[in-house]
Amino acid sequence: MREGLGPGPHGVRPVLGRAPSCPSQAGQAPLMMDEREEDADEEAWLQLRPVEPLPSQCCGSGCSPCVFDLYHRELARWEAARASKDRSLLSGEESQSCPSKLSPETFLAFCISAVDRLTEDTYHVRFALPRNCQFSLRPGQHLILRGKVDGLEIQRAYTPISPANAEGYFEVLIKCYPTGLMSRYVKSWGTGHTAFWRGPFGDFFYKANQENSLEKLPWSYREKTRFGRLAQGLIEELVGSCRRKPFALVCGSAEFTKDMARCLLCAGLAKDSYFLF
Repeated sequence: MREGLGPGPHGVRPVLGRAPSCPSQAGQAPLMMDEREEDADEEAWLQLRPVEPLPSQCCGSGCSPCVFDLYHRELARWEAARASKDRSLLSGEESQSCPSKLSPETFLAFCISAVDRLTEDTYHVRFALPRNCQFSLRPGQHLILRGKVDGLEIQRAYTPISPANAEGYFEVLIKCYPTGLMSRYVKSWGTGHTAFWRGPFGDFFYKANQENSLEKLPWSYREKTRFGRLAQGLIEELVGSCRRKPFALVCGSAEFTKDMARCLLCAGLAKDSYFLF
């Protein structure tokens, strides 16, 4: 109600009506609500943003795609989904079932069916596959294992030791170390536990009696590859071609390592410059 001047006994007459609304308040509540909704939506998208991997999450084996390649790929997918406000463009959750195929890009869950401790620090682990399924990995290929210790995600490369035609399972042999993060994770495994793998990786395959031409090898292997019997002359050539003092690692039968140690000594290496497995 408001009062106004007008004719009357005393010159004043009450006037009934609605007070004018304040321009600064009109529409203010809807505006504040829209801002809150936008902030909540922005926060929800930020929570879906892929997390950049830590250096510890790279296995260092040169696999492709690398964990950082996958991160940039997921980041591009997230940015496209955010721009179009379509969350269906984002990738789904990891499979928790027992898959029958590997994926180089996505970690898949595999159930442990058996764990055998062969020595104090060596574990033979079998993972289950659906009946009659085969991975058919070729010699020279490896898989990437993902683990988490004290909240830190880590990844390492391992080569399955099961036959290529093994049905319903694949196996790995893992050596654990006292201060190894992945070793702590592996030691916690038991039958029925789940581990995540992706792969396979590796493009350098072994073919019997066919590595006799440099042209058939990947270009990155050609410069440092030699053909022939590993004898004194070849050992001296390899040692002499090194720009810095080399350190040799020798693995084989007892007779082979003995012969190689003699050749390395004759080529000028000291005993602390090679290791015999």
